[in-house]
Amino acid sequence: MANIFGSLDSEGSVFRDERALMPEYLPEILLHRDAEIKELALTLRSAAKGGKPENTVLIGPPGTGKTSCARHVLRQLSEYSKRALPIYINCWELSTRHAILNKLAISLGEIVPRRGVATDEVSDRIAEFLKKEKRVPIIVLDEVDRLVASQYGEESILYDLARGSEVFGAPIGVVGITNHEEFLTKLDTRIISSLSQHRIYFKPYSPQQLKDILGERVKLGFASGALGEEVIPLCAAIGAKRGGDARVAIATLWKAGKLADRKGAKKVSVEMVKEAAQEKVEHEKLENLEPAEKKILSIVEKGPITSGELYEKIKGEGVTDRTIRNYLEKLEKLGLIETEIRADKGRTRVIRRVG
Repeated sequence: MANIFGSLDSEGSVFRDERALMPEYLPEILLHRDAEIKELALTLRSAAKGGKPENTVLIGPPGTGKTSCARHVLRQLSEYSKRALPIYINCWELSTRHAILNKLAISLGEIVPRRGVATDEVSDRIAEFLKKEKRVPIIVLDEVDRLVASQYGEESILYDLARGSEVFGAPIGVVGITNHEEFLTKLDTRIISSLSQHRIYFKPYSPQQLKDILGERVKLGFASGALGEEVIPLCAAIGAKRGGDARVAIATLWKAGKLADRKGAKKVSVEMVKEAAQEKVEHEKLENLEPAEKKILSIVEKGPITSGELYEKIKGEGVTDRTIRNYLEKLEKLGLIETEIRADKGRTRVIRRVG
């Protein structure tokens, strides 16, 4: 029997290398971000000689190149000088002081058991290492505002890191990344002055800039001639409509390519881009629903149901009639359900799933 993957390879693909379209892919050249790259490099340059870099916050809407610029500059810095030690932390994944200090210690080469080591001991190990090795950690805190939003109030770690010379006896650089500048106003004034010594603002990409970015990814990611003429402009327009978001534009293009492969097409069409964009919007809507809203949707997906029947199924979970009405209103505005007044059922509202 023929191997299924061998059969798929023989059918061909519109892709040359999908990795060039992945969120984690870092291009050698970042288009339209020269000024931001140079500005960030200037704030970090002293780390190359073992000095204290300026703590910096990168601010801008999603998909405007903040994380890519930080990774790009730190990659070049670590190639230029072994004194600098880049450490990337996503604060959605590591959102407590202890977890962040553990990550720092492990990045420095310390062996830290997953349990049983007090935070102060981890901090002491970090200080001892930095004094001995004379290296300068530059810690990228992506989604840094998550630390302020945490129910545990973990912003104290920002004070520790931003004032590394005092806390650890050695220089540490911090690069915070956020979509929301206003999070700084929620911090203690001592943290604000130390954390945001410098701020770099990232503007949304223009439609033409998005076309340029997509064009470079296409050269690497797609087979020659695999895109219809209007595919790149349409993906760029979708990204521009979503606030100049390059990630949305690239993800839409990649998803359209996957649709082409599933359909056995040799070319990505405008229709496939539109279908991919709709699927992406639908996925995002579902991702952002509350558990009770997802529960309502799962019930409605089994078939049309009256509002009274739905209330009976949900009310046992401690949800009030008013709350259910609010949920239904939101789901209808999102285009996930539709409701109809049925006179033959005594003017009862009937709810059904859309799509």
